[in-house]
Amino acid sequence: MTLIRTRLISTFCFSLSLLLLSSPLIALECKNIRQMTDYYLRMHFSVHDFSEEISSRTFDNFIRYWDPGKVYFLDEDISYFRKKFAKKFPIMIRKDNCSAIDAIFNRYSVRFDERQPIITELIDTKHNFALNEFLTIDRKTLPYAKDATEIRERWRKRIKFQHLNLMSTISNPKTLREKLKKRYSLAMKRQKDLTTEDVYGAFMDAFSTALDPHTDYFSPAQLEEFRISTRLSLEGIGALLRSDDGVVTIENLVPGGAAQKGGLLKVGDKVVAVSRGGNSSPVDVIDMALKDVVQLIRGPGGTEVRLTVRRDSREQVIPIIREKIQLKDRAAKSKIYPVDVSHSKDPGTYKIGVIDLPSFYMDFEGRQTNKRNFRSSSKDMAEEINKLKKSNIDCIIVDLRSNGGGSLDEAINVAGIFSGSAPVVQIKGNATPPYVSRFDGKSIYDGLLVLLIDRQSASASEILAGAIQDYGRGILVGDSHTFGKGTVQNLNDLDPKLGAIKITISKFYRPSGASTQLRGVDADIILPSLFDHYEIGEKHYDFALPWEKVDAVQSPQFNLVKPYLSELKLASMSRIKHDKKFIEVHEAIDKFVSEKEERMRVSLKEPGKEEKEKEEKEKKELEEKKKKLEKDNYGNYIPSLEDDIYLQEAIRIATDYVRLHKKLPIGPHKIKALKVSQASSEAAPAKNMKTTAPAKKK
Repeated sequence: MTLIRTRLISTFCFSLSLLLLSSPLIALECKNIRQMTDYYLRMHFSVHDFSEEISSRTFDNFIRYWDPGKVYFLDEDISYFRKKFAKKFPIMIRKDNCSAIDAIFNRYSVRFDERQPIITELIDTKHNFALNEFLTIDRKTLPYAKDATEIRERWRKRIKFQHLNLMSTISNPKTLREKLKKRYSLAMKRQKDLTTEDVYGAFMDAFSTALDPHTDYFSPAQLEEFRISTRLSLEGIGALLRSDDGVVTIENLVPGGAAQKGGLLKVGDKVVAVSRGGNSSPVDVIDMALKDVVQLIRGPGGTEVRLTVRRDSREQVIPIIREKIQLKDRAAKSKIYPVDVSHSKDPGTYKIGVIDLPSFYMDFEGRQTNKRNFRSSSKDMAEEINKLKKSNIDCIIVDLRSNGGGSLDEAINVAGIFSGSAPVVQIKGNATPPYVSRFDGKSIYDGLLVLLIDRQSASASEILAGAIQDYGRGILVGDSHTFGKGTVQNLNDLDPKLGAIKITISKFYRPSGASTQLRGVDADIILPSLFDHYEIGEKHYDFALPWEKVDAVQSPQFNLVKPYLSELKLASMSRIKHDKKFIEVHEAIDKFVSEKEERMRVSLKEPGKEEKEKEEKEKKELEEKKKKLEKDNYGNYIPSLEDDIYLQEAIRIATDYVRLHKKLPIGPHKIKALKVSQASSEAAPAKNMKTTAPAKKK
C-alpha cells in the first residue's frame, strides 16, 4: 500500500493525512485515474460529484492542454469529440475505461504530424516584414479552424512572428532558418517521447483544474518544479506567472526579487519571447507550456535573462539579472512622513508612520528548532511600531499593496498588534463547522490606523484587512477590492512515481461571516487605479469557487471608521478631481479600455527606426531615474514618494483622519518629504515597482 504525506500549501499552515492506493511503485495507469478522481471528490471543499458539468470542464481543459493556440485540432475534431465524450467521462472512468483519453490524444498526434510539412515549408518561406499585419494572442474568442487552409494561415503568422523575434540576434537568414528547424525538430522529439503516463497525467491535470483554479495534479517532474519554486533560496527573477490559453502573463512581482528591484517588468505584461541572455536568440513562448517557460526563465544567480513582453499595444525587451530572493529583502520597514496642515483654526504638523509589509513571513525552520528570536513579520512589525511610538506618530499606515500573503499565524499575530485578543478568521472545511482563530495576547498599538491595499493584496493580507474592517478598527484605502483568494489547499504526496495531488479543502471567512473568496475585501476609500482594470484577481480565474457567508462571531467594535468616513471620502475625492497625476491615471484607464483589441495581438511588422529610438530613449530615462532613487541596506530601490501618488493620498487621508479625530477641521496639506507640490508633480502614477499573489513562482 502507498503512503501519501499531506502538506497544507495555501501558504499558511501544515497538516498530516494518509491516503492509500494499491500497486506500489508503479507509473500512472488508467485504474489510478478512478482512484485519484474519487479522492479529489471526497476531499474537495465543495465539489463531490463527477457531474456532467465537471466532465465538460475536464474535456475543455484536456483539449486546451494539447492545443492552447488552436493550431492543431480542426473544428470537426472538436465537434466530434464533444458530442461523443464531453459528458461521458464519469461513466467511462468509473469503469476504468480510458479510451476517450486515448482517442483525443491519438487525434492530436495525427494532427501534429500533419502540421510538420507546413511548418517546414513556412520556415523556408521569405516573409514580408513591411506588411501591417498581426498575430492574435487572444485564444478564448478564437474559433477552431474550419479547414487546412485556415490552419496554414495561422501557422504562417506564427512562423513569421518567430522569424521576427530571431532577427534581433541572427542576421544570417540561413542560420535563422536552421535555428527554427532545430527548435521544431526538438518539439517533434518531445512529442514522440510522450508516454501513456504523460497523457494520463495531462488528463488528471484537466480534471483537477475543472474543480477550481487552485486544485491541481503534479506529475513527479512537476512536483519537483513546484518544490523548487517554493524555496526561499530560489534563484530566478522573482515573478509569479499564469498562462491563459497559451499566453503567459506576469501575475505578480515578488517583493525583494530581481524583477521588482529592476523596476522594468510590470504586472499585466504578456511574455511573448524569452532569451537566456548574452548572445542567445529569443525563443517564442506563445502556446508553450508554463513549466517550459519557467525552465527558460530560471537560471543561476548573476546571469541575465531577457523577456520580450507585450505592453500598451507594443513590445519591449526587458533584461533581468537573476538572483536569490532572501527573507531580509522582504522584511517590514517603516518611515515617518511629517505633514503640515495650514488652517486658520489651529494649524499644525502631524507625523504619519508608514510600514511597508511585503508579506506575512516567518522563519519556519527557526520556529521548529526553537531558535531564539527567529525572524517573523509580526516581530518585525512590533519592532517598527515601537520605533514609531517613540517618535510620537499620530497615525500608522500599513502598506499591504502587492502583499500576496504568507503565514496564517502571522496574519493573526499582526491583527492582534492592533486589536488584541479578537477573532481574526473563521476556517471551514467541507464537512466541519467553522473554526475561529484569534490572537492570544494584547495589542501594542491603539492609535489611528490606515491599511493601503490593491488588487494584489491576497490571502493573509485579506484576512488582516477583513478583520480590521469588521472591527471598525481602521480605514482601508486603495483599489476597489483585494485579490479574492479565500481558499486553503492540501498537497498530498503520492507514490514517488505518481507525483502529488493538491486539493482545495477549506475556505476562510471574516469575523462578520463573509468569505474573502472571489470578492476580496472592499476598500473604504477607493482611489482611481489602472490595476482595477487589469484581469487580476480570483474572479478572473476559470471555475473559481463562489463567495459565501457563515454566521458572524462576536467581535469588538472600535467605532474608529464610521464617524469620519463620509467626510474623509469627500475630501479625498475633491483632491483627486483636481490632481494632475490622478487625471493622468484616468486618461491611462480610458486608453487601456479603448485599446483592448490592440493588446490581444502582436505586430508582425519590423519596428521602424523611430520605434527603436523611442524604446531606447525610454530605457535611458528609466535608468537615469533609477540612479536618483535611494537604496535600502539590502540594495532594494526605494520608490520615490513623488512617484507614488497612492501613498501620497493615503498620507493625506491619514492626516485628515487625525484632524477629524481631534475634532479639528480639515485643511490644505504639505507633505514635507515631497520636493514638488502636489499640483505640479510630473512623476508617473503608481507604486508599480512592487508586486506579488498566487500562481507559479520563478
